[in-house]
Amino acid sequence: MNEQATLHLEYIYGPNWADVVAIVERAAQLTAEERERLNAAAAKAAESNLQNLQNAASAAGGLSGLLSGLGQGLGQQGQAQPLQIATKVAKEFGRSRNAQIATSVAGQALSPGAGAGDFGGILQSLGSIGAVTVVAQSVTAAVLGDLIGRGEFTQQVYDELMRPWQESLQA
Repeated sequence: MNEQATLHLEYIYGPNWADVVAIVERAAQLTAEERERLNAAAAKAAESNLQNLQNAASAAGGLSGLLSGLGQGLGQQGQAQPLQIATKVAKEFGRSRNAQIATSVAGQALSPGAGAGDFGGILQSLGSIGAVTVVAQSVTAAVLGDLIGRGEFTQQVYDELMRPWQESLQA
């Protein structure tokens, strides 16, 4: 790859552009079985978040207590969720645009027919919402990978964002 192309990719995706490109390219090559594992990983995370929400409602004194804390973005024991932390750090360090572009491109790689007026592609996209979510989280983590240790974006947050992607492809 020539220097101009490298600079362009770094401008689009940030300093960890190679990691982002690797995820996008791999997302475009997913098998049906891998898509199902990604969808299952997203469903598992959604169930966990719902359980955390129910636990928070109980601890907050029911629905009124939960609603009074709504919008604070807090998970178990009052901690922010990894994607919320990543979003905050992306904004703080001027990487929001990089993350938005990366997630958009990754979504298109995962569902190439979507947006082209192809009804079959749209249906495929709807069946892959979980997979798109997992891929979006992983490219967001990749965009911010060089910021590990800055602010709240720790190795643990990075790993939590990458785990569903990595585990689904290793199985």
